[in-house]
Amino acid sequence: MSQQQHSQPSATSPSSPSYWRRFRFPLIVFAVFGILFAMPWICVALDIEPEGAMMIWFMVSQWHAPVLAFLLIALWWLFFAPYRRITRWAVAALVVLAFIGFSFTLREVELTKGRVSLVPRFHFVWEPSANEQFAAYLEKQPAKSDDLPAVDLTSGPVDFPRYRGVKFDGVIPYAKIESDWHKFPPKELWQHPCPGGYAGIAAAGNVAVTLEQRDTQEAVVCYDRATGRQRWAYAYGPFYKDRTHMGDGPRSTPTIHENRIYSVGALGDLVCVDADGKKQWSANILADAKARNTKWGLACSPLIVDDLVVVNAGIDPEAPADSAVIAYEQATGAIRWRTGNRMAGYSSPQLATLAGTRQIILFDGAALAGYDPKTGKELWQYPWPTIYEMNSIQPVVLSGDRVFISSEQTIGCAMLRIVAPADPSQSWNAETLWHNKNLAARYANPVTDGKSIFGLHGLQGVFTCLDADTGKVRWKGNREGPGQLLLAGDLLLLVNGDKGEVALFDTQASTCTELARMPVLNDKTWNTPALVGDQLFVRNQAKIACLKLPRR
Repeated sequence: MSQQQHSQPSATSPSSPSYWRRFRFPLIVFAVFGILFAMPWICVALDIEPEGAMMIWFMVSQWHAPVLAFLLIALWWLFFAPYRRITRWAVAALVVLAFIGFSFTLREVELTKGRVSLVPRFHFVWEPSANEQFAAYLEKQPAKSDDLPAVDLTSGPVDFPRYRGVKFDGVIPYAKIESDWHKFPPKELWQHPCPGGYAGIAAAGNVAVTLEQRDTQEAVVCYDRATGRQRWAYAYGPFYKDRTHMGDGPRSTPTIHENRIYSVGALGDLVCVDADGKKQWSANILADAKARNTKWGLACSPLIVDDLVVVNAGIDPEAPADSAVIAYEQATGAIRWRTGNRMAGYSSPQLATLAGTRQIILFDGAALAGYDPKTGKELWQYPWPTIYEMNSIQPVVLSGDRVFISSEQTIGCAMLRIVAPADPSQSWNAETLWHNKNLAARYANPVTDGKSIFGLHGLQGVFTCLDADTGKVRWKGNREGPGQLLLAGDLLLLVNGDKGEVALFDTQASTCTELARMPVLNDKTWNTPALVGDQLFVRNQAKIACLKLPRR
């Protein structure tokens, strides 16, 4: 062997400088985009709570960094990789074929809550859909319900007849829940498939009612409280397909009132049915208001005021029609009054007495406002603009004519005092008592015991307690995701949005004190729950369940 052959270096040796020169581009791409992708987890590990532009950057880095990295490495592989052209193009063809195969097996992509931001969840064609699971469940049920008592919609003081309960506040003062779930565990009364949507549950008499996406139709569905068996379903036309992959179907909660049920679908269909599920009347509130739908579908639950049904339709910002808030007559569906020229948010109108005056308060897409229930006249407003009109929570009404509101992390939260004019010819006033960013309630409705305000902060849902008088943080707990809260007597009942768990917390403790926790639905659960006596109803986009909670 010649001296020249002995001295020739290996072109493929990992220790050779040429190896680094030939592969440094993909290695640098992996390093740079890997750091970008990992930054959100690094911030979480350092207990840095992202807000505003940082949160948007987190989402972009998690969603786009892998895609950009893949495209850059693909270009490098096709044109610059140190392999023969046939090898490079053969591997590229295999990757393309694999991607096509993956696309054909994909049923849908759903965005769900990750540890630091929203992440995609893939549903494949071999997995039964929620509608298919529900159809299989129905086939096993008795064809008739003659063995069940007649449907009773009678709503008593301890029932949960509308969104967040009797007063729209998520507070159940009569609840006496046993907190030692190791000794007295809750019992599951029933659980079964429940297709589509983020609707909550209303419960009164002997039934529980919700809205579902049944194939291509929305449906008002009535279940027996004791057994979970379907009593009836009233289905109607529209199918709301969410283009942002946040989830299809209706978003609001039906209202039970005087032997009737009122509901608003994601595309604006206001429906009134009787106790047997027969339609009494219907209207499309978007059409009546000449409004444009919200980015993520209408989420307004109907409010009953005297003989009216009040809803928030919003406007078409290019041609507002002074019909953002509409009052329909309960008996006929005729429009009594209409008012307002602001976009709808994702909150619902509710009734309150402030400054000695009974009024409708509404947290719409740009402001909190009060309205005269008889005429629709706007009494006062407090501007609260957010990106994409993302005002979603119910205002929290406290003593002293105070109202608490909260939304995105860019604007935080505020406590207001509503002041009536001494002279009727003068204007009302909404005073700011305090304003900070200590609680950004993006999804979960806060609750209050009058002294403290409890909520889930930010996209991560950090469990947070504020002093109601000062707005200062009393304590912070764990990251619970975009779940939901109820104040059950002297206990906080949390439905965890990430895992579908139910947990209890002590409202009187100086720190976040968890008393009990148990799994229920084991999946993303953003729908609002209902508590009636010792029965807790929870649901998500695929299942509905009823628990019997232990009582003291």
